[in-house]
Amino acid sequence: MNNLYRNIDRKDLVTAITSLGADITFVVEGDIGSSKSALIGDVARNLPDHTPVYIDMATIADSGDFQLPAVDHVNKTSTFYPNESLGLHTGKPMVIMFDEIGKSTNRSVINAILPALNERRWGNQYFHKDTVVFATTNLGAENVGDMLPPHALNRITKVRMRKPSAQQFIAYAQNHNLHPVVAAWVDRNPQCFQSFEDVEDPRDNPYIYHPREQRSAFVTHRSMTRASTILHNRGGLSDDAVTHILAGTIGAPAAVDLMTFVALAHQLPTRQEIINTPNSALVPTSPAALVLLVCQAVQWVTKDTIGAWMQYMNRFALNEVKALFALQMVKNDDKILWASRNKEFTAFAREHDHLFGV
Repeated sequence: MNNLYRNIDRKDLVTAITSLGADITFVVEGDIGSSKSALIGDVARNLPDHTPVYIDMATIADSGDFQLPAVDHVNKTSTFYPNESLGLHTGKPMVIMFDEIGKSTNRSVINAILPALNERRWGNQYFHKDTVVFATTNLGAENVGDMLPPHALNRITKVRMRKPSAQQFIAYAQNHNLHPVVAAWVDRNPQCFQSFEDVEDPRDNPYIYHPREQRSAFVTHRSMTRASTILHNRGGLSDDAVTHILAGTIGAPAAVDLMTFVALAHQLPTRQEIINTPNSALVPTSPAALVLLVCQAVQWVTKDTIGAWMQYMNRFALNEVKALFALQMVKNDDKILWASRNKEFTAFAREHDHLFGV
């Protein structure tokens, strides 16, 4: 199948779950560490009147974790009381995500959630009509088809979430204060987010998880976020110590390469030098150094300093690096509000609008 149709972009997936999830149950498959678990936060932000409910299926040992028997002594009958977290007692709409459904091997657990997946029902109680229900599972985990009977499979929609690209990760990094060295390294090494399905020989990409080669650490969106935390909080750790810690987080090949960018950062002009002397501050000739400067600038630039930065950046020889700054500013929801009113930035955008497709 054409790569375009074998999976769905994360943004489109969030929109689909938001708009269709009350009627259609999506079971989302995706690569390790590609932020599937964070989908509930994205959907909940689109539905502020809903209460998010995260259920880690890997920790559910038995159906009793979801429900307990109760006796009605008046009517001399029995029923099951659902777990409070499901929100059935509130009568309010929920966003319920059954995370890592592929790791659940207990048939009674799957049977317990089937009515929720199929009919938005728990026992004889129905969820609020606007309650959204979906599930996630890893690629290579137990196939959903092995757990659900055919009549249930016909009531869900399996989708494959496209692994977020390097540029999508960079936008995330800028909006979540990830270390600029991490963002710059990803920009220069976009292959670090390749899917193993696109790499036949694992030796062709030493950064990623690959089922044909046992790697205890590798690059994912999750592990690169941890790498950012390490760099932000390294304190007095030596470069050797940081490299060792990073190797256990993102793998040795990525750790060594990333630390090259750390060394590069010490050779760049400071923010204050750029602000005070934009026309004479040092401009590196290395493309990697220019990318690192841009990733740093997107984080520190303000409406009072963007004029100086634009003067400095206009001295860059590489238009692609300039385009990276503009693209990341456009994707930063807070900064674009004032950047779009800055005459230097808007003049640059008009003059170089052809670069925005780079």
